[in-house]
Amino acid sequence: MLLINPATEKFGGFLSRYVPVGIPVAIGCIAAYLEERDIKCNVIDEELYDITPDVLRDAVKDLKTPYVFGITCMTAHVGRAYQIARMIKETFEDSTVVAGGLHPTALPEEALQQVSIDYVVRGEGEEVMYQLYKALHGDGDPSAIRGVSYMKDGVLKNNAPAPLLPNIDDIPPFPYHHFEHPKYDMGFLTTSRGCPYRCSYCSQRLLTGTTYRYRSAENIVNDLEMLYNKYNQDAVVFYDDNFCLNARRVHELCDLIVARGLHNKISLSVQTRADNVLYHGGEELVRHMAASGFNHMGFGVETGVQRLADLIRKDETVDCHLETTRLCQKYGIDVSFFMIFGLPTETTEDRRESYEVVQEALVAGTKYNNLIPYPGTPLFKELEVSGRVVATENWANFNSVLAMTHSIFDKTPLPYVPETCSEFELKREIIRYNLMSFVNMKSVAAVFGHSKGLGWFMLPKRWYLKPRELFEFGKIGFYLAVNIVISSLPLWMTEWFMNLLNPAMKNRPRIHEYDPTTYETVDWDKIETKNITVRLKEARDERNSTGKFNILMGGAEEEPVSSDATS
Repeated sequence: MLLINPATEKFGGFLSRYVPVGIPVAIGCIAAYLEERDIKCNVIDEELYDITPDVLRDAVKDLKTPYVFGITCMTAHVGRAYQIARMIKETFEDSTVVAGGLHPTALPEEALQQVSIDYVVRGEGEEVMYQLYKALHGDGDPSAIRGVSYMKDGVLKNNAPAPLLPNIDDIPPFPYHHFEHPKYDMGFLTTSRGCPYRCSYCSQRLLTGTTYRYRSAENIVNDLEMLYNKYNQDAVVFYDDNFCLNARRVHELCDLIVARGLHNKISLSVQTRADNVLYHGGEELVRHMAASGFNHMGFGVETGVQRLADLIRKDETVDCHLETTRLCQKYGIDVSFFMIFGLPTETTEDRRESYEVVQEALVAGTKYNNLIPYPGTPLFKELEVSGRVVATENWANFNSVLAMTHSIFDKTPLPYVPETCSEFELKREIIRYNLMSFVNMKSVAAVFGHSKGLGWFMLPKRWYLKPRELFEFGKIGFYLAVNIVISSLPLWMTEWFMNLLNPAMKNRPRIHEYDPTTYETVDWDKIETKNITVRLKEARDERNSTGKFNILMGGAEEEPVSSDATS
């Protein structure tokens, strides 16, 4: 099977030449799962090189026919996924194209309306993709597999949802051998799946509901040893959505890291919720993590304004983040804040307050992303009728770093602009506050010192002796200088000119009479959230009693239905 990670544009925008690329974890996990079951897999990632018919032909030379192509679809890159699907069908007429990931899970009909896509895998992909691959090679019926969507006689058929994997230790070690390219940042692990909180903007909950599963400490430490010994990685980031939810499992992991002597060899970084650190583990957990090689934590603070945090249902206070940050710093653990600008009802004063909160916390780093109202989330449902959401063709502008990695003159519209500001006002402030956070001696030293972390650059050796690199680096410097100058000028001086250059920005002005108290919120579908948990429990019970779990449909009650996949 050929697994593909499409890219509408390279990660990092005008910085992409020197920004390390994150490995596409989802297709890596599927490749590992399938290969353990004797299904040969190859991987293509467009972050590294563009896909052409010749690239596809070369990638399938050693694969079994009929060819099956799996394309992972994040919202910002789904348009390129559709283009690649058409290219595949034109190149291999008898092939099957399967789309998976968060975007097709939320909008399966959109994907299947692309004539070149035959099936959508909704939700978690490993077992569903395994059963679908077998069926496509004569061992089973694709229409009888839970978690699969397809078109029949022009009508959308969504099979019953598949359960989540009962035990993620059933996924083999990550297949780093598929990603041995110098552009990749190989120092990462994913040790858990899920987060039981109800943030209205987080699309991950579409897949996992409120469930939380984690790998065994032994398997995690085995992977750490492999990364250190085989790939020379002495700095590893845990990609978990919420690393510290279960304090007991973190303590067990820390004990084993120390027992294997890895705490003196590898520096470890996690992203997690501050309240889990403070209230689930407290000072004992932070002390134990610091002694075990953990030297950095990233918190999704999102906003320094409690009113806005409550609006997006963070269920976490700004003060909790600050208290947890001080606790971490007490034990020598650096902290980074991840922020979102452009939240509903957010004002210029709110963004200034958020920036001041970050500065006062003395964190190691921060970045300010623009808000993305992802399809399928409560936030999208809240905003889709506002007239303030703009999606370009195939959602290409749904990029959370759109403002900070493009020229301030770029005409790509922000996905959402609240009524409380104009589009240029928001874009300008995202750029300005990011530059105020990054353009300093510490960040410059990190760039030239190849320090891993926020804003990490991977400069070639002796780049300053290479004319091409000097040119490319100078081009980046020019873009940054222009962004600094324009974003620093007063709004009254620049907005009229920017609107003249890009008249579409005038379509989303600040609405001075807007009343923020009229904003109405939407919650997650409680029934489907409960059903995800029930399906997981049933799969666990089945696996514990039989050693496996079944995702094949049976009985009239599980006939495919023409309904929304997330309902």
